[in-house]
Amino acid sequence: MKRIVLFALLFAAVAAAGHAQALKPQSGVRYKCTYTKTVFNEVNPGWSIFTLSGDDQLLRGIEDYQAQTSTGKDNRKATFAKPFDIIVTNPHGEEVLRGTRWELTINPSGPQCTNTVIRPGGRIEFGSCSDGHSRVCTPG
Repeated sequence: MKRIVLFALLFAAVAAAGHAQALKPQSGVRYKCTYTKTVFNEVNPGWSIFTLSGDDQLLRGIEDYQAQTSTGKDNRKATFAKPFDIIVTNPHGEEVLRGTRWELTINPSGPQCTNTVIRPGGRIEFGSCSDGHSRVCTPG
């Protein structure tokens, strides 16, 4: 009986590990970003660089972005939380990771984008933002 319970726990741990949040915003990478509508002083199109730390469930840090300022850049605090993998089953019955959905909050009281999806390859799609904007950022 103990072996069966141990096997079941081991199987559950392996299954959970197989669905870990694999896709995160890349820290230190320059993204090219296009906005549907800017709400701060962003340049459209422009660039963003995230400097983040944390774990698989919560990432906090700074987003430096191209801005309409005398220095040409600005920054804001950013938090990525509540990751959820988007997994589909292909025609061969295999599970395929299509992206990881996060909630982005610009701190301390900025907008929240509750449907921020990171796709394989690093593309970030910021959607369902409380201030009505959306943007797409691609690495490179």
